[in-house]
Amino acid sequence: MPAATFEDIRSQAEARLEKNTKIKTMIIERLGLDVEPAVVSDNQPLFGRGLEMDSLDTLEIVVMVNNEFDVLISDDDFEAFGSINALVDFVEAREA
Repeated sequence: MPAATFEDIRSQAEARLEKNTKIKTMIIERLGLDVEPAVVSDNQPLFGRGLEMDSLDTLEIVVMVNNEFDVLISDDDFEAFGSINALVDFVEAREA
């Protein structure tokens, strides 16, 4: 397998940034949060002092991820909700 070129790496980074922004935007819209996606850090916790999600919000996100990416989040996949990056990592690892 040939080594990745600069353009390959750049393209992967841009795709990742797009997915992070898309998921942030979807969460904000779905939960009716009064915040701009640009001010939400990719490493900001989704619970507690982060986006202050609760258990009902979690169900909304599970449905959103399943509908948008065809990825199922089970009860055992709590690590997916650590941050935006964690959620994107989870989705990318399981996308068909």
